[in-house]
Amino acid sequence: MVKEWPEVFEDLYMNTMPVAYLILLRLEFTNGRIWEINVQEQLANAEADEIATKLLNIFQEYRNDIKKIDFQMDVERLKTDIQESSKNLL
Repeated sequence: MVKEWPEVFEDLYMNTMPVAYLILLRLEFTNGRIWEINVQEQLANAEADEIATKLLNIFQEYRNDIKKIDFQMDVERLKTDIQESSKNLL
């Protein structure tokens, strides 16, 4: 996906990615600690805006301690939604 759309993913920030497309976030901290956040599981119990706010708060609180952020996203859902939106425009 990144190879197909490098311009989309090059400057991707967590505050611009719709939470609904996230599956998992993996935070690596400078002290070696690793947190895995199952976003889909969180979405089953709360609204997307609430989860997004919690994630942004985590990023702000630990921004000096986070070494790396990896994520998995539901690429198939994203593709489907983009195709549906494109059809609606035409």
